[in-house]
Amino acid sequence: MSFDVKAPPEFTENEIIPISAISHHLYCPRQNALIHVEGVFLDNELTTGGNIGHEYVDEERSIRERGMRKETSLRVYSDRLGLSGIADIVEFPDRGPPFPIDYKHGRIASWENHEAQLCAIALCLEEMLNCSVPAGAIFHIQSKRRHEVAFTPELRATTLKSIDEIREVLTHSLMPRAVFSKKCNKCSLRPHCMPGLYDAAAASRDIFEGASFDG
Repeated sequence: MSFDVKAPPEFTENEIIPISAISHHLYCPRQNALIHVEGVFLDNELTTGGNIGHEYVDEERSIRERGMRKETSLRVYSDRLGLSGIADIVEFPDRGPPFPIDYKHGRIASWENHEAQLCAIALCLEEMLNCSVPAGAIFHIQSKRRHEVAFTPELRATTLKSIDEIREVLTHSLMPRAVFSKKCNKCSLRPHCMPGLYDAAAASRDIFEGASFDG
């Protein structure tokens, strides 16, 4: 029995997706476009706190703790998916698959955008090492606790879908319209995005278009 083997897609440099964009995109597509299309990034207390907490994993090194090898700030990639980025920590147990860990600011919580970013790292490791990576974890800096993330078929599908959407935005320099929500209050890019202004303009347009005039 023979199988047709398809060559992996070839991506230009502009089509390579930074893994960090996955978290931005799933949090807010406009936030991601502002960062990766327009090159806008502003710090606030949340992003600054996250940067400080990352100091432990910001240096590329190989260490051994409790009989386990760990790689910090490990560069990962996927030629098949056109992905590139850095894993904060990857644990390599003597027995068992690699276990990626991503550091995030805040208390322990489950956020789809964070888990999809971690899943993308797992997809890269699977390709690089020709192995299965069924799970990883997110370490929450403020609470100093981590929760395990299973890379389910549903999470993998969400991650792959976001990669396609991000590539469409980046290659065509698209800018999603601003939509105000509670998430805007924690976004460092709110002063540049001005979602309230867009909502006010849309409301005024709707009122004007719905009005009738006698004369």
